[in-house]
Amino acid sequence: MIEPLTLTVAELAARWNQTTRQVLEHGLPMYFYFDGLVFDFSDKWHRANGDVKEAQDLEAHRARLSTLEIDLERQSLHKRGLLKLTQWEEALSDDELHSHRAEADRLGKDIAHLTALLKERADERQRRVRNGLLRAAPRTVHEIAQNGKTKFPHFAYMPHSPGNDGKGSIPEGAVVALEDGFPLKEWLDEADVVVSMLDVKVAEASAQ
Repeated sequence: MIEPLTLTVAELAARWNQTTRQVLEHGLPMYFYFDGLVFDFSDKWHRANGDVKEAQDLEAHRARLSTLEIDLERQSLHKRGLLKLTQWEEALSDDELHSHRAEADRLGKDIAHLTALLKERADERQRRVRNGLLRAAPRTVHEIAQNGKTKFPHFAYMPHSPGNDGKGSIPEGAVVALEDGFPLKEWLDEADVVVSMLDVKVAEASAQ
C-alpha cells in the first residue's frame, strides 16, 4: 500500500485517537492548498499596489505632455499667422518654445520608460503563480483550533520544495503574501489543512 504524503486533521486525529482540536494544538506544521499569486513579503514592488507612485507619475506625465503638445501646436500656428491666441494665452519667445520642446521630449522618454517598467511588472506578477501547499502561520492554526475556522489568510510561509535553492525563487520559510486566489475562499477550516506524513512520523518516533 502506498503511503500518503499528507494526512487531513481528521485522519491524524483518528490515527492518534485524539480530537481534531488536540491535533491542531499539537504544534505540527499545518499546510493548506492555494492556487493564486504568491509574493515574498518583502517584495513590495510586485505585490498589490506596489506600483502606485509609478502609475501616478505616468498619468501626470501624460497629462502634462498633452498640455504641452497642444500649446506648442497653437504657438506654431500663431507664429505662421494661422491662429489668433486667446486673451488667456501669450505668445512665447524662441527660448520659451525651446524649453517647452525640451520638456516634451523629456516627458516622452519618461513615459516610454514608465510604460515599459509597468508592463514588465505586470508580466512578472503573472510568473508568481503557485498551485500547491503553503504552510499556515501559527495564528491561522490557533484560530482554527479555537473557532473551527478562520478568515482565509493573506499571509503564510513558503514550505520546503525540492530543488529550491533560493535563487530566483522564494526561499523556504519566507513569509509570503497571497493574492488573487482561485477559487476565492472566505474561510479556511480544519478540513482545508493537512499535515505532512514525514512530520507525523517524526512526532511519533520522538514520542516512543
